[in-house]
Amino acid sequence: MELSVSISFVTVFSAILFSTNLANTEMHSSITTAASIQSVALKREAHALLHSGWWSGENTSSHHCQWPGITCNHHGSVTNISLHGELLWGKSLEELNFSSFPNLVHLDLGSARLVGEIPLKMSNISNLSHLDLSDNNLWGQLPPSLGNLSQLLMLDISSNKISGHIPGEFGCLMSLVTLKLRSNLLNGTIPPSLGLLTNLTELDISENSIEGELPLSLTNLSNLVKLDISSNYEINGSIPSEIGNMKKLTYLDLSSNQLSGHITSRIGAMKNLTYLDLSGNHLSGNVPPCLASTQLRIDFSYNSLEGQIPYEFSPYFANVSFFGNENLCSDITFTGVHPCSTKDSGDDKIIKIIFSISVFIVCAFLSVLLVYKYGYKNKKRPFGDTTTKNGDIFSIWNYDGKIAYEDIIQATEDFDIKYCIGTGGYGSVYKAQLPKGNIVALKKLHGSEAEEPSLRKSFMSEVRTLREIKHRSIIKLHGFCLHKKCMFLIYEYMERGSLFCMLSNDLEAVELDWKKRVTVIKDIAYALCYMHHECSPSIVHRDVSTNNILLNSSLEASVSDFGTARLLHSDTSNQTILAGTYGYIAPELAYTMVVTEKCDVYSFGVVALETLMGKHPRELLSAVSSSSSENLMLAQVLDQRLSPPTNRRVVQDIFLIVKIAFMCLLANPKYRPTMKQVSQEFLARGAPISSKTFRDISLSDLMNSQVYMDAESQV
Repeated sequence: MELSVSISFVTVFSAILFSTNLANTEMHSSITTAASIQSVALKREAHALLHSGWWSGENTSSHHCQWPGITCNHHGSVTNISLHGELLWGKSLEELNFSSFPNLVHLDLGSARLVGEIPLKMSNISNLSHLDLSDNNLWGQLPPSLGNLSQLLMLDISSNKISGHIPGEFGCLMSLVTLKLRSNLLNGTIPPSLGLLTNLTELDISENSIEGELPLSLTNLSNLVKLDISSNYEINGSIPSEIGNMKKLTYLDLSSNQLSGHITSRIGAMKNLTYLDLSGNHLSGNVPPCLASTQLRIDFSYNSLEGQIPYEFSPYFANVSFFGNENLCSDITFTGVHPCSTKDSGDDKIIKIIFSISVFIVCAFLSVLLVYKYGYKNKKRPFGDTTTKNGDIFSIWNYDGKIAYEDIIQATEDFDIKYCIGTGGYGSVYKAQLPKGNIVALKKLHGSEAEEPSLRKSFMSEVRTLREIKHRSIIKLHGFCLHKKCMFLIYEYMERGSLFCMLSNDLEAVELDWKKRVTVIKDIAYALCYMHHECSPSIVHRDVSTNNILLNSSLEASVSDFGTARLLHSDTSNQTILAGTYGYIAPELAYTMVVTEKCDVYSFGVVALETLMGKHPRELLSAVSSSSSENLMLAQVLDQRLSPPTNRRVVQDIFLIVKIAFMCLLANPKYRPTMKQVSQEFLARGAPISSKTFRDISLSDLMNSQVYMDAESQV
């Protein structure tokens, strides 16, 4: 009996032990299998990255999670690929096997110079939340299968050559917060399904060829903060009154389309709106008084609005543009429209007189502030006759342009060649003396160029920029003519021409002595500072060069040629095609194509050195970059056509300008000063940069000397 029990116990124990060992074996086998599968998956990711050809050389010697632009989770699986601005010249999206990255959530290939089409297999990245393909050279159509990326929060395919329709399947991207399709070749209508994307805060489909009416469903996007559908040119119909339901909108741009009908007063209910651009459409009817607001910048220009501008806008004329509405009138002569001719009641006249005086006082006060801020209290600059008599060109903004146009034709004898004072690829510049004796400069586009959409856009960019600017060192625009066969700009006449031409002429260069050159450089700095820090939104010139600095009879400088200028909005990428003059373009634009104020800062540095040297500083900059300028003396590189400066103040100003110029030319834009900091240094006239004499100071002395910049606006 006892033996039998013992045998049974042993048997049971053996069975239990066998089962446990079997379970452990199976568990170990399972773990081994899972580890093996994970190892294979990680190897597949590394192979896919390497096979793409986007990484090479020393980049691939380490573990792939250490490669540039790669981020992995704690298991070693790729979660982020960020190669923004890495310049993958000629590479295509087809070269990366996206199905090998099951954990990829962030893919940023913006400004990488990729080519080709967007592959269908991108829709297999099921966990993707961030997709940036902006500013490349992608073509073809948008794959409807991208609508399967249900986790996507941000989709940016701006600035490519994508054509075809916007897929209706994009309405399935219910998690989407940002959708940017700006600056492509998209056509067709806006799919109503986009109105299902109720989480959207930004929708930008501007600068395409979209047509048809605005779908009413878009007004369901109650969380939208920015809506930009501008520059499609074929969007028609009316602005739906339901747009007033979009209470969170701060930025609304519907400009340069074919919209018609009245401007709905429901826009006045959008209390968060700070920017409204309806220009370049066919909108008619009266201006709704409820749109007047101290915080709202509005552009009504180039529509078919009529009637009288409501009094409610009177305190805010500086924020509103009414230009180009032939049937719109105003009792104030500087609003950009012609004066009303209707008779007024006694009460109306009193109100208008009070209103006129109020606006005059406000404008005068603002002008005094600007003059005081930039230290121009003791300098005067002619602004021409501003009366509103028939034929006076200086009232072209305020009066019927037909008479002014006739004066231009008569003054130039229909743009006879004998009045031409300069030519360029875009057209010619003419000098014209008007009946009142005023002399103006006319920049006229050739007939063929006037029909070119890109040049018409540049033309309007210059008009829109200059009409908002009032600064003594920025060229004054008196008016313009816009027509398919005849386009010209009317400027104040600058007798001495461009800074480039004056520096190129030995006799005139001597006339531009050291003190005058210092003043020219400072005036350029003050103008750029005004554009960058006093305008809202900021204006970046993008083509600051000695060719675009003009001099008047007193050799005072004005910044000109704003055809490529760009308004910077803090909530946009500010990416663009390359613009500017070779030799003045900031180096980062070659690979990022992102416009910032620091691009102008770099160009200013080149112009400042060129003004002091009398020639472009390319050889000097090359020597500095190769460290072969250590023993180069300042007196050797400055303009040898002038005698050395003797005035101590002028010498110190030259030292300061050279020092600041080299700071402006730093390769990394982060370390360049802002134009506000540059202007403050010029105005401060603080402690001397060096105690050495002009002949004893070297470039290395200046480059190593200390200039204390206020870091308030440093990026």
